[in-house]
Amino acid sequence: MGRSRSFHESYYYIKETVNQLPTKRLWLSYSPSSDRIYCYSCKLFGFTKAKKSVMANGSNDWTNLNRNIKNHECSTEHLESEVSRGLYQKNYRIDLHIMENANRNVAENREVLRVIIEIIIFTARQNIALRGHDEKLTSNNRGNFLELVELLSHHNAVLKIHLDKLKKKKINRLTFLSQLSQNKILNILGELVRCSILTRIKKAGLLSVIIDTTTDVANIEQFSFIIRFVNIHGAIEERLVALEAAADGTGKGLYEKFCEITEKHNIDWKKNLCAQAYDGAAAMQGTYSGLRTFIQRENSKAIYVWCFAHLLNLVVVDTCDSCSDTKNFFGHLQSVIEFMRARKRTAVFIDCQRDLYPEERICRMKSFSNTRWTSHDRVINVVYKRFKALLKSLIILESFNDRVTSSNASIFKNICSTFSFVVTLIFMKKVFSVTTPLSNYLQSKSLDFIEALRLVNNAKENLLLMRSDIKYEQIINEAKQFCEEHDLPEKDFKTIRSKKRKRQIDEDENTNEVNLNSPFEKYKINTYFMALDKITTSFISRFSGAQNILKDLALLSPERLIEFGKDPEQELPNNCFNYVAEWIDGISLENLKNEYKVFSTSVVSLHDGNKFPANLHNTSIIDETTSELNQETLQTSESEIDHEESEAICYNNTITVSSILHVLTSFDLVSAFPNLYLAYKALGTVPASSASAERSFSKVKLVKTRLRSTMGEERLESLILLSCEKDIDINIEEAINRFGCSSDLLKSHLMFK
Repeated sequence: MGRSRSFHESYYYIKETVNQLPTKRLWLSYSPSSDRIYCYSCKLFGFTKAKKSVMANGSNDWTNLNRNIKNHECSTEHLESEVSRGLYQKNYRIDLHIMENANRNVAENREVLRVIIEIIIFTARQNIALRGHDEKLTSNNRGNFLELVELLSHHNAVLKIHLDKLKKKKINRLTFLSQLSQNKILNILGELVRCSILTRIKKAGLLSVIIDTTTDVANIEQFSFIIRFVNIHGAIEERLVALEAAADGTGKGLYEKFCEITEKHNIDWKKNLCAQAYDGAAAMQGTYSGLRTFIQRENSKAIYVWCFAHLLNLVVVDTCDSCSDTKNFFGHLQSVIEFMRARKRTAVFIDCQRDLYPEERICRMKSFSNTRWTSHDRVINVVYKRFKALLKSLIILESFNDRVTSSNASIFKNICSTFSFVVTLIFMKKVFSVTTPLSNYLQSKSLDFIEALRLVNNAKENLLLMRSDIKYEQIINEAKQFCEEHDLPEKDFKTIRSKKRKRQIDEDENTNEVNLNSPFEKYKINTYFMALDKITTSFISRFSGAQNILKDLALLSPERLIEFGKDPEQELPNNCFNYVAEWIDGISLENLKNEYKVFSTSVVSLHDGNKFPANLHNTSIIDETTSELNQETLQTSESEIDHEESEAICYNNTITVSSILHVLTSFDLVSAFPNLYLAYKALGTVPASSASAERSFSKVKLVKTRLRSTMGEERLESLILLSCEKDIDINIEEAINRFGCSSDLLKSHLMFK
C-alpha cells in the first residue's frame, strides 16, 4: 500500500520565478476537519457561477491538486471574486461609487439649471424678451435668453461644459434651454411668487380687492386681480395675485371670473373681504348689474370705493371744459401740438431750443391724454418753459414754402401771442400745480383712505384760496411780466369801448361805477372765478361718496385721535364705532372705546419715540414705470422715465393710519389693543385708488408687445407676476426641486439619490 497524499503548506505560495518572488495565495484555505481546500474568495464574494465551482465547495483531489489550483486561480470567476474581496477589505462599495457618480452629475445639472433660472428671473423682472426669431446654432442672434446663457458660460465652467456637450451632439434629450423648459420654469417661478403672496394674505386675514380690465395688443381682455392687506408687521401691501383673460366683460362675467380666481387660490372673500376699489366703468360699479353689486349681495360688508385717482382725473376734465376761454385754450394748445409734431417742424423746434437754451435739456411737445392723468400739466409746462423757442419756431415756419405750414404757423403764432392765451396758460399752470402732485400721491400703494381724503380736502382748500381778487391780480401781473420778457405784442387785455351800467335809484351819486364790460373784470368773472367754482364744485360732488364713508370712520382719523388725547376725560359719543363693530367681525364695542381712550393719550409719545423709517414700507409715490396709468405710451423720450427713484411719502412728522399700525406692531402692543389694532387694520386695508391695477397694465404693455402678441396666457401671467413683484425673494433650490419632480426624466437628472 503506497503513501497517502495530503495538503502541504507549500501550496499556500506561488513558486519563485525569475521575475517574481514567492507570493502567498490569500484566497486559499485548508480545513483539517474536512481535509479539503477551499477558495474562500469565491465562496464568500463570488457570483453564482463562482460559488458553484469545485474550489468554492472544497476539493480533496490531491493527485491533481497543483493543476487544479493553477486552473482555478486563472479563471474569470475567481478573478472577479478576488476583485470583490479586495474592494470589501478596503471598505469600497461599487453601488456607492455608482451613486456618487450619479449625484455628481445631478449636482452639475442643478448648477446649470440654477444659472438658467437666474437668467429667466433677470429677463422677466426687466421685461426683456427671451426668445429669438432664429435660435439655431448657426444664427448670429439666437435671442436674449440663449445669448445670455452663452455669455455667462464664459464665467461658469459647469455651464460651459454643458453647452459644449450640446454642440457636439446633434440630438440632445435634455438641454434645459427649450421653449417648453422656459414655460415650465416660468410657471414654477410665478407659482412660488404667488404662494408667498397668498401666505401673507392668509396670515393677514382682512383683505380688499382692486380689479380692472384692459385690452392688450392682441385684443384680449385682461383681468387684473390685486389684493390689498396689512401684513403681520403692520405694513400695507398691494399684491398682484392673478392676471387672466376675461371673455365676458359684463358685470356678471367679471363676477364669475372673480369667483373662479378666489376659489382657485382658496381666498375666503365672503368672510374676509372688507372693501373693493374699481374705476367708474358701468361693468364695475353698476348699481344693478355691476361687479361690486354682485359681490355685495354675497358680502354686504365689502364697501365700494371709487378710485380717487380716476375721480381726480374727472375733476381735471371738468376743469378743461369749465368755460369757453379754457375750452378754447386747450383746443388751441392741442392744435399747436399736433401741428408741431411733424418731423421737420419738430426739428425746427429742437434747433430753436438749442439756440435759446443751450445748457438745458431738450423738451418734446407732449400730447394730451384722457388716460394719462398728468398729461395736461406736462403739456403746459413744456409750453411755459420753452415759450421763446415755440414762438421762434412758428416764425421760422411762417417763411416755409408750403402754404399750409406757413398759414397755420402764422395763425398759431398770433394765437400764442395774445394776452388772454398767456393769462390762461399761467392760470392753468397754477391749477395743475395743485392737482398734479395730488394725483401722484394718490397712486401710492401705502396711502390709506383717510390720508388720501385729507390730501383731497387740502387740494380743494388750496384752490378755494385762489378765488380772490388778490390772487387774480397776481396772475395778471405775472402774465404781464411774462409778456414783457418774451416781447409779445399784447401786454394787457385789449381795450374796448366801455359801457357803463345805469345807476340805480337807491344808489348814491358818489358810488363808484363798475365797468362790467372791462376785459379785466370780464375775464375774472367769466373765466377765473367760473373755472375755480367749477373745480371746487366738482371736487365736492365727485368725492361725496368717499366723504360719506369717512363719516362712519371719522373718530379713527389720526387728527381726531390726537385731539381726543388732549382731553381724555371727555366722553365719546354713544353711537361711536357702531359702524366699525358691524363692519368688522371680532371687534368688541366697549373694549374698543376703552382702548381708544387709553391709546389716544400716548399715541404722540409712542410715535415720536419710535424711529420711523424715512421711506415707509419702501414704497415710492409712483411705484413703477409710469405714474400716469394705462392705455397709451407717450411718444417722447421724457415719458419713458422710471419713477421708482422719485420722492417717497415721508411720514416722519405726520401721524397716519400706516404709522399707527407701525407703532402698534413695533412696540408689541397688538395683544394689548387687539380691537383698536383690528379697527386700524381694516382702515388700512381700504384702498384709496386702483392705481396698482393700472400699473400691472403698464407692465402688460411692456411684456406683450406687437412682436410678442402670440404669447400664451400662462406665460404672460408668470412674466407679469415676476415683473410686478420684484421684491419677493424666490427660493431657487425649491424651483429646481419642483422642476425636477415634473417628469421622470428630469427627476433622474436633477434629484439626488
